[in-house]
Parts: sequence; structure tokens; C-alpha cells
Amino acid sequence: MSIFLSTPNISKREINAILKTIKKGWFSMGPQTRYFEEEFATYVGARYAIAVNSCTSALFLSLKALGIGSGDEVIVPSFTFAATANVVVHCGAKPVFVDISPDDYTMDQKSFEKAITKKTKAVIPVHYAGNRAHIETNIPIIEDSAHLIPKAGDNISTYTRCYSFYTTKNITTIDGGMVTTNSSQVNEWLRKARLHGLSSDAWKRYDLKSRWVYGVEFSGYKMNMTDLASTIGRVQLKRLEKFEVKRRKVVSLYNKLLGLNNKGTHLYPILVENREKFFEYMKKNHIGCSFHFPALHMEPAFRYYSKRTLPVTEYVAQRVATLPLDAVITKGDVTKVATLINKFLKRQ
Repeated sequence: MSIFLSTPNISKREINAILKTIKKGWFSMGPQTRYFEEEFATYVGARYAIAVNSCTSALFLSLKALGIGSGDEVIVPSFTFAATANVVVHCGAKPVFVDISPDDYTMDQKSFEKAITKKTKAVIPVHYAGNRAHIETNIPIIEDSAHLIPKAGDNISTYTRCYSFYTTKNITTIDGGMVTTNSSQVNEWLRKARLHGLSSDAWKRYDLKSRWVYGVEFSGYKMNMTDLASTIGRVQLKRLEKFEVKRRKVVSLYNKLLGLNNKGTHLYPILVENREKFFEYMKKNHIGCSFHFPALHMEPAFRYYSKRTLPVTEYVAQRVATLPLDAVITKGDVTKVATLINKFLKRQ
């Protein structure tokens, strides 16, 4: 039997909730999305939460809310998913790539400080694998928190924090994202920007107690979340604590069997030489592994923006492999994966 890299934990609770929403007849953004936003904001301890269709959209809208555009620079880690840098490019700005810490693979403070110029308008630290990135600066911070959903009490002093509910994430809406902020002004702009810049969304317009007219206040985007997705998200959020307990147990067992000290609960990365052979070996044994991530500053899409050498990123990106980790995997599966890895490393 195959062991997959990540399997979403979908139960009868999500299925029954979806059926109820379908029977009510409203599928697009509406009351379920509003409830999800309120519940998510409470969970993470933010004043406002704005549901969108992806973390990529959350990052893009956050940059646009800051007024990022042509001639501006935004500092990002090279060791991240392409979306973190893509959104900067799509704003017409320049992504400035910096190195990571060898301890947890999050943005390195010294590398970040060296990259600051007069054109720097924002920084996007990434909470890689669920490890919290700590950056000290007065520059506006947009957190890429696709790998981390912190509980209330964690600091939220940043400009925005952007989350992912993609199917492999710690909770899922199948596909979707969220932006949190403490600014009422940013909140108001984001709510309109995610839906074409309209003064009122469809659910409010069609409510019999509301006015049916609306205005187009500015040229916005189509990046809202649907009520079907929000319905799943509300159930998943209620189950998140149990998911995290299971994920921590999986990480702890991997650490014990592999002699490592990983802490994040979203990805379990290891470094291996001869990675291609490792992937072939694991595939033959029906184990789903992957790698997160390439060094973006060396990829064709971004070479134009960077001439820097980032030694830690380049070393890690050539060797990193990520192991199966979710809230479904069994103790026996983890033991099997670790045993195969130790055999491979011993042969190498």
C-alpha cells in the first residue's frame, strides 16, 4: 500500500456540512464565508480576517494595499514557493532574494538587513514548514503563513498575515486562503478589492433587507472565497487542534527514528545527498516524497532579478526532501518511512 506525501483529513462532518449549504441554495461568497472569517479571526487573535481564493491572492492583495508598484523592491527568501516572488513581479515591483538560516530554513536576519535599499517597501518572511520566521524591522511586514496557523496570543503587529487552505495544508478548504490584519482601513480595502472593487457583494445585494444597487469604487479583482469552500473551512478549523496534536506526534516520532530535531508541523524536511536516487528508491517502495523548495534566485523566471550568491539556500535546495506528514498517517507508516530512509542513508 502506498503512503502519500499528504492526505487531507475529510470526515462526515465536512460532507454533511456541505450538503446543508447546498440545500440552502447559496454557493458563492455569503453567510458561511462571513462566519468562517469571524471564527478564523478569533482563533488567530486578529481583528479582521478576509477570505480569498488562495494564499497567492492574499499576498498579492496585501502588496496592492500597500501601494507596491513599479520601481519598488520587496525582500523575499529565495527558499520558498514561487508564489511568494510571483506576486511581487505581478505588482510590477522587484523581488530581492535573501538567504535563510541553517537552523530552521526561515529568512536570515543579517541577509535581510544587507538587502535593504531606499527602494525597499516591504518584506515577506515565510514560516517555512511551520517554523516561525522572526524578522526585526520597521519596514512593513507581510507574513507568508501558508505553513503556519498560530493560535491567538501570537503577535499580529505585522501589516498582514496570509494563510493557505490548499489541499495539502494543515486545514483545507480544497483551495483557498485568508488575510488577517488589525487595520480597519486595510480590512475595508481588501474586502472590496477581492471582488472587483464593488461597494457591496452579491449576497448582501440579494438579501431582501438590503439595497440591490452597488457602485464600483475602484478596479478590483476576482479573488473571493465561495461559501462551499468556507463551509469546509469552518469544520476544519474546529478540528485543527486535534490535527496539530497528531502532526506533533508524527514529527516527534520522525525525530526519534531519524535522529533529527525538526519542530514545524506542516513539512518534515531532511537533507540527502544523491537526491534523485533517493526519490527513485522511495518511489519504488511506494512512498510519496517531494522537495520544498528550489532556490528561486537560480530559476529561469527570476534570474533577471538576482545576481547574489545565497550559500545556505543553494546548499539546502539541492538536498532537501520532504517526507509524508499529515493528520492521517499512522505510527506504522512513519516507522516504515524512517526505516527505509535509514537503510538508504546507510548504503550511501
